[in-house]
Amino acid sequence: MSGGEARRLRRKHMKLAPQSRDILRQYKTLINARRRDAGQRELTTAQVMDEICYYMTCQCAVYIGGHFILQGGKGQ
Repeated sequence: MSGGEARRLRRKHMKLAPQSRDILRQYKTLINARRRDAGQRELTTAQVMDEICYYMTCQCAVYIGGHFILQGGKGQ
């Protein structure tokens, strides 16, 4: 097995609905435009998802899957 083939097999892809993928793409585009303007390096899609997940842990409650989840709202 070649190195490229092994790397390809290790990659995991999330299956997102087209609308979710479009929303994520829009956020990533906006975030990276602002980061470029500020002289910062761009974020990858995975990094944007990490930031979104962290942001959710900072909220007092989130609504996911039809349910409110109450939480401390202080991050991890």
